[in-house]
Amino acid sequence: MKFYETTYIVHSALQEGRLNDITESINTFVKSAGGEILYSDNWGRKKLAYLIDKQKYGTYVLIQFKGDGQGNADLLVELEHNPNVLTYLISSISENDIMEQSDNIDDQISRTGGGTTS
Repeated sequence: MKFYETTYIVHSALQEGRLNDITESINTFVKSAGGEILYSDNWGRKKLAYLIDKQKYGTYVLIQFKGDGQGNADLLVELEHNPNVLTYLISSISENDIMEQSDNIDDQISRTGGGTTS
């Protein structure tokens, strides 16, 4: 098995519940493609370095998972066709780069304020 890290940016105007739905659907997609989620973290709403789809802000989400690599092409298509995902990056990492999960995604979303605008 190989280890991968995916960072994606979700539209910042989404409410907390909708952000959770999108995150869970992407995690479920990774699992259905034969992957195993090892770490998931919501970095919160941040200002983008440049406009993406006319948006100045986005909510950053990081997932680390292991898999055989066969489902990565399908994950790319899933992220590309999701209208709420502004951009994404999938990269290969070593096992030593896997972070330790401290709390679940619901706690992370409520801690960071979800997708609400401030």
